[in-house]
Amino acid sequence: MRFDSRKKSFTKSVIWRILGVIVLATIVYFYTREWIVVGLVSIIHHATFLAVFYLHERVWFKIKNIIGRKRRIIKALVYEVILGMGIGGAIVFLVTGQWSDVTRITITYTIVKIVMYYFYERIWTRDRKIVYTYACGDVVHVGHLKYFKTAQRYGYLIVGVLTKKAIMEKKPEPTISFNERLEVIKELKCVDEVIPQDTYSPLENVKKIKPDILIESDSHKEMPANEFVESYGGKVIIVPYYKSQSSSEIKKKIHESFK
Repeated sequence: MRFDSRKKSFTKSVIWRILGVIVLATIVYFYTREWIVVGLVSIIHHATFLAVFYLHERVWFKIKNIIGRKRRIIKALVYEVILGMGIGGAIVFLVTGQWSDVTRITITYTIVKIVMYYFYERIWTRDRKIVYTYACGDVVHVGHLKYFKTAQRYGYLIVGVLTKKAIMEKKPEPTISFNERLEVIKELKCVDEVIPQDTYSPLENVKKIKPDILIESDSHKEMPANEFVESYGGKVIIVPYYKSQSSSEIKKKIHESFK
């Protein structure tokens, strides 16, 4: 399964709702002592938030610039405080009609769920190391697939797609636009996330992400990012360049065929 596939988002949502039902029912009963209120609040709340959680997961899947511990904290605050207290409070008031119940139940439930949510995210990501590599992607070929598949074996693979400006630091202007190259690489099953890389060296992105592992081609053994990754205890893995095929050679052959 891809690390952030729709199937995973749905599975996380269902399990989270089961935990939520137990916690919410306990808190509502503690404050109201009425089983009818417990049932109504629980059913309406969790039917609503099954969809809310799934949509929340899909939105965060598209947010690429917040990674690691900060990502878990912000996700928890957005979901539990903004969405949880807003929508959840409205549901409690709809059932009980009492602002005192809204305040007590939503505040208690939110505090408990923020703590739970943080650790829930850690459980789902506990065995995945953050892996970073990068590519031009002007012409995606089997060499890219072999390279990305190898990289993904080490953990959650983020690929930096070089912008036009970054490519032209070392190579000719790309044939395909940045957005198209980004979209193509994003759709590969062996890639978990894609982000822009604005310089030919990955150092700028590596400083932001601080990956556990940086994957480099043996054609870029001396990149400055390598030393930075090793400086904070990360690991640099050199993967052999797939020499039997390259984007430059493919484009060269295409140009020659039109002469």
